[in-house]
Amino acid sequence: MKETILIDYPHASMVRVTLNRPETGNAYDDEMVCALITAFDEFKQDEDLKLICITAEGDDFCRGLDSSWHQQRLDAGRAEHQNDSEQLSRLFHTLYQMPIPTLATVRGEANAAAVGLICCCDIVLACESSSFTIMEMEYGQVPALQSPYLVKAIGERAARYYALSGEKITSHTALQLGLIHKLVPKEELELVTELNIQRILRHSNLSLRQTKSMINLSATEAYDESLIDTLIDCSTDIRVSQMEGMKLRETG
Repeated sequence: MKETILIDYPHASMVRVTLNRPETGNAYDDEMVCALITAFDEFKQDEDLKLICITAEGDDFCRGLDSSWHQQRLDAGRAEHQNDSEQLSRLFHTLYQMPIPTLATVRGEANAAAVGLICCCDIVLACESSSFTIMEMEYGQVPALQSPYLVKAIGERAARYYALSGEKITSHTALQLGLIHKLVPKEELELVTELNIQRILRHSNLSLRQTKSMINLSATEAYDESLIDTLIDCSTDIRVSQMEGMKLRETG
């Protein structure tokens, strides 16, 4: 049976996850969602990982919900639909709370829950031909599960417009909104991705994880003395760790 995602390690401290249903435009179903959750749960336990890169086979990142799987769910009861919602919500939460930095590269279309997936990544690179559509209402559904991450990524006003209208977000608009961070020609996407990977991997694991942790904390906690004290402690811990490492190298 064909695997819905592929996992490989191009670098010792980096893992690449590839959506692997190009014949459907990498449309997602319950099997793909569960495979991603399982993989991300395993990555969280790997203390040597510095980066998770998410990409896709074929011309599109993910065209949205798999229509065949959606059709099979017509006779499903509330409990089954509840489980589907819980699993997709867990996928978003797991990726957003991942202690390891995450980077997504997008070609072609990214629709429905794929937009939510992208919103949960730390860094998103895309080619000029890419597009993003919040199209859950076309399935008779709503983008409820991705809405917290969408609002964090592009802001409430833009989220309202694109979620309610279902208008396609072009790559240039996505860059302006902050949905993606860098826009490059299709033929340069792999090169630019590799350059960003190398920039990240040259940093220490501790620095990367603590930087992400402190940004998450600063984004969610009230700006008060408690937060400032926590940030001071973090900065101090990293400085001490760095100096101890330098001393060991000098004496070694």
